Amino acid sequence: MEQVTNALTTALAAIFLSAMVIEVRRRQRQLQELYNVLDAQDKQIVMELDRMVELGEIQPYAD
Repeated sequence: MEQVTNALTTALAAIFLSAMVIEVRRRQRQLQELYNVLDAQDKQIVMELDRMVELGEIQPYAD
């Protein structure tokens, strides 16, 4: 009986871990789709704005 319990626990743990991996990958893809919408020109503008903030030329936007 103990072997059945151990096998069942191992199987459920494997299923749980697999589901977690699938969910993490799904969320990664979702975030990539959300944040990788900038084209090359937009990325260049963002990099320039970041540089200006670092140099103190402009202040970052805050609510």
